[in-house]
Amino acid sequence: MTALLIVLTVLALVVYGLERNHHRGRNYGSHLAGSYDVEDRDLIRVETELHAAADHQPARPAPRHARFTPRSV
Repeated sequence: MTALLIVLTVLALVVYGLERNHHRGRNYGSHLAGSYDVEDRDLIRVETELHAAADHQPARPAPRHARFTPRSV
């Protein structure tokens, strides 16, 4: 019985904390913390690396055909 009361108390506190934070965030609306017009340097770096990798990609070797020979086991 005591364990049930402790579990219910913890559950109630978690729900209270989540609701409190959820309602506190509504005041800001759709404003983001920070600016959104910054250039994404990771995107530029990845694009540059992909272009460099495409330029240095070696030619593919000719496909190898498997030759099966019967063997006795």
